[in-house]
Amino acid sequence: MIATLGASAVAVVGSFYVGRGMRSQEWKLSLVRERLLERQRLYARFIAEADRNLLLLLSGKEAHVDNVMPVLALYAEISLLSTEAVLQGAKRVCDLAISANGQEPDPQSDHYGVRSAFVEAARSELAALETDALLFR
Repeated sequence: MIATLGASAVAVVGSFYVGRGMRSQEWKLSLVRERLLERQRLYARFIAEADRNLLLLLSGKEAHVDNVMPVLALYAEISLLSTEAVLQGAKRVCDLAISANGQEPDPQSDHYGVRSAFVEAARSELAALETDALLFR
């Protein structure tokens, strides 16, 4: 009877630690998932604001630095969360938006190329985060 109670106690303790480890692992995966979604939304909003800024200028709206404020606000968020490659891509997008709203916009600016470079850097970062999440398992 003592052996049975001892075996039961060991099983309960073992089950407790295994369950605790699994909950901890699930919690970590949940955090990574939330981080991925947060960055995806942030990057999508940033791209949308940069495109909106360009479309405002193309539609004939007066160029003004205030048009760039939403892009710069999103850039501030990106600078807190992102890798250096994404940050540099976002900086180029902001530089292009500021110059387009400045006194003399650069006619040689390549919005699509700068935007594509940012998107590629963001995709690489998100893929790396997903890979890290899979390695957690």
